[in-house]
Amino acid sequence: MRSDRLYLEDILAAIAEINRYLPADRATFDANPLLQSHILRHVQIVGEAAFRISQATKDVNPQIPWRQIAGMRHVLVHDYFRVDWNIVFKTAKEHVPKLEPFVKAAILALPPSPGSP
Repeated sequence: MRSDRLYLEDILAAIAEINRYLPADRATFDANPLLQSHILRHVQIVGEAAFRISQATKDVNPQIPWRQIAGMRHVLVHDYFRVDWNIVFKTAKEHVPKLEPFVKAAILALPPSPGSP
């Protein structure tokens, strides 16, 4: 079983990928299916990791919209044939960057891992 720390680190890594590759303009995003797929995959990773985090960690971090994040992942994975690219782009552009500092704070609030200094 993976730890909450690892799931939170997965979220940060996915956020970094989204921030690294998301173009500033929607036209560039729309014109590149490979880029769309990359961003979509990393939004899904954020949702999957958020879903798997323990309820205890979620309870200590109510500022993170856990249910909405996991819900978006569910829609993207199970309704993949109806992906709303407006929502994906808006999420990646507006919501993902706001999530990053909260995830970093959640990691800092975790108790030290066994065996760590």
